[in-house]
Amino acid sequence: MEILRGFKDILPQDIKKWQKLEKVARETLESFGYKEIRTPILEKTSLFARSVGETTDIVEKEMYIFLDKSGESVTLRPEGTAGTVRAFIDNHLENYPFKKYYYIGPMFRYERPQKGRLRQFHQIGIEVFGIDNPAVDAEVVLVDKIMLDKLNISDLRIEINNIGCPDCRPEYSKRLKEYFQLHKGELCDDCRRRLDRNPLRILDCKNNTCSQIAKGAPKIIEFVCDSCKNHYEKVKNNLTALGIEFEENPHLVRGLDYYTKFVFEIITDKLGAQGTVSAGGRYDNLVEQLGGKPTSGIGFASGCERLINLMDEDETQGIDYYIANLDEDVYAMDIARKLSLTGRSVYVEYESRSLKSMLKKADKMNARFVVIVGENEKNKGIIIVKDMEDSTQEEKQVNKFIEDEVARWQ
Repeated sequence: MEILRGFKDILPQDIKKWQKLEKVARETLESFGYKEIRTPILEKTSLFARSVGETTDIVEKEMYIFLDKSGESVTLRPEGTAGTVRAFIDNHLENYPFKKYYYIGPMFRYERPQKGRLRQFHQIGIEVFGIDNPAVDAEVVLVDKIMLDKLNISDLRIEINNIGCPDCRPEYSKRLKEYFQLHKGELCDDCRRRLDRNPLRILDCKNNTCSQIAKGAPKIIEFVCDSCKNHYEKVKNNLTALGIEFEENPHLVRGLDYYTKFVFEIITDKLGAQGTVSAGGRYDNLVEQLGGKPTSGIGFASGCERLINLMDEDETQGIDYYIANLDEDVYAMDIARKLSLTGRSVYVEYESRSLKSMLKKADKMNARFVVIVGENEKNKGIIIVKDMEDSTQEEKQVNKFIEDEVARWQ
């Protein structure tokens, strides 16, 4: 039996990186007042069609959609914002004093698997509701950057753009349609279809020919209203004041229809085509669009697999205490129970092995200490402790050893 294509097991030898990533993310986000939220992996299909956009690649091609036993169309979540917005509305979180949330979890898209892109992937994301001040846009970028800095991920660039709002985008869409109509015969099948429905999506096409044509398209900055322009300028001023360097990319639109005004991506050149490690922006109409009260929103999501690929290799994994159990299972378990009070890792050997073979295994497991327990040690209430770094060993009273170890790790 083989694993599904595009899915991946996260094995014990890899888990340290994941734990470090999640720990750094939680510590960073909570230090800025973000509260964790956990939403269902499965939602109504209509939630994503209405929010992400029916003409996006995600909805048209990539969602895992099926009918449940009641005949309702449901979808494995392809991203985290829509579910968080739904939870915000359903649970009346506008009445909750905290308006900043974060999530960590799996998402699903039926894409062609490649490095940094799987069909089940994981994201760390944040969402902020009800704050119109452009200072929070800068905070979102700042928090994202601090998290990446703490992970020692370098050689990144930040690209930003102003994509306007429902008041100013229609005229821009009209001009885009006129431009791309002149090149209709050169566009890919998807973009020819998008031309009538949502020409803005053509700017996000990854087809080389379409990308080249898009470079000559009208720039949205020429069409944005004064409100969007003022907001964007304030965000740029805030980023500059914070010492955050950025580049303006007039073709950056993001692949989701709900974005408005300010959008950004954090990009690396180390992952080939899958260079976006984090991205986000404003979605000031999404809450109302999904049935809530008019409420602004902004957030970002980072791809965990891509971050893992950029993180430095951790030190070799190991175990703090390997208990070499010479057929004294209960005594060995009792020692392990007491050592667990140190908060360190303990491994009890239950296979019938010689002491020599257990010491070899402890060495392969990169054990810091080997605690040897047998019938003689049990009868005397002692243990033999071998320090695997300097190869010394000594006999110790159990309770005194436990006290010393608890003190060591405090």
